[in-house]
Amino acid sequence: MRILYVCRVFSGFETSLETGRWLPTGAPTIYRVMEALDRGSNEVRFVMPCKGVGRDYRTSWTAPDDREVKLDGLRHPVRVLASEHRYPAWIGPLRGPLTTLRHIWRLWRSVRAERPDLVYVDRSNVVFGALVACLTGIPVVLRIMGVYPSMWETLRSRSIADRITRWAYRAPFALVICTQDGSGGEYWLPKALRTGASFHMLLNGFDGVARASEPDVRLDAIPRDRTVVLFVGRFETIKGCEEFADAMLKVHASGRRDIHAVMIGTGRLHDRVSARVAAAGADEMFTFIDRLPHDQIPEAHRRSDIYVSLNRLGQLSNANLEAMSMGACMIVPPPQPELGIDIATQEIIDDSAVVRLPMEDQIDALAAAICALADAPGRREMLRANMRAVAARAVKTWDTRVAEELALIGEKAGCRF
Repeated sequence: MRILYVCRVFSGFETSLETGRWLPTGAPTIYRVMEALDRGSNEVRFVMPCKGVGRDYRTSWTAPDDREVKLDGLRHPVRVLASEHRYPAWIGPLRGPLTTLRHIWRLWRSVRAERPDLVYVDRSNVVFGALVACLTGIPVVLRIMGVYPSMWETLRSRSIADRITRWAYRAPFALVICTQDGSGGEYWLPKALRTGASFHMLLNGFDGVARASEPDVRLDAIPRDRTVVLFVGRFETIKGCEEFADAMLKVHASGRRDIHAVMIGTGRLHDRVSARVAAAGADEMFTFIDRLPHDQIPEAHRRSDIYVSLNRLGQLSNANLEAMSMGACMIVPPPQPELGIDIATQEIIDDSAVVRLPMEDQIDALAAAICALADAPGRREMLRANMRAVAARAVKTWDTRVAEELALIGEKAGCRF
């Protein structure tokens, strides 16, 4: 069987492409399926269109031409299609549309030349996937990794690009799979896909936690005689980093000196948050750690008593599945029913295993919840035990999780992987 697998160059893949060693970070939903297909007996063609010279993201892959990249760790090479860097900068905003059209044309030529039996595309290549689904008899799998606010806007926007994208989502895909990360994909997809189209929501996997050979020395700065409250994530608005810091500053203002905050991550708001902490004279209450290697995150959890996740897009992220599996004592925001966010989270994690904040006055509520848990070690242990039970019931290993996805794909393609 011939498979054409198309996904964009994720930031976590760039270093692998540059060094020639397949050591991806991030996007495990994508790279683990790639690895499973690469190990199989089918003929697989991996193509990664690179796009990213816009306002929100700049790729480090700047090759002006298409490249066939052989990677130590994958049997099949990866074809990388050049980004906007193929065109001179003076073209300005036209570089984006030209790059998209060129990618579609190059991919279409691959389909015509190689006649794959199955095409797999991620969301950024949905227009190409729609053309294949509409104009050929080749089954197309569309893979979506959660829903973002811009995707809701696409359904309402009157721009030409969004009108084309809306048409693409309504193509006759053989299979649509969406990651269940709490972001509300099960509510967005019925509005985006053609009437009656079926889709599958899949929770990501988790393989357990191995201890790092040696703990990062920066973790030694975490006091061992205080109740430690942990935040892990990008310092961006959607992650709630400012709300977390503000709640901890309220705890500080109340006179509590037996509680300590650990904030791990980088981002645009890092300097603003640290400056706010300094201005409040609360430096001793906070430990800031940037760029902590992923294998050190479990050690940070082990040295913490409470884990706070304020992600506005959903609470079933990879980071939270890891925390759940470790039995974290978690505080999270309430569901957002108007957007479908965390409705699934509430079904998976009941109130016996997590502390949910109210909809109103969340900063005050978070400060109060932290103080209450700091004074109730027995309740923290109960929440941990209940969360471990939830994770054992709901979170599968990555091998099981990938096998489930491949079984769905194989059913539509008429084969077994």
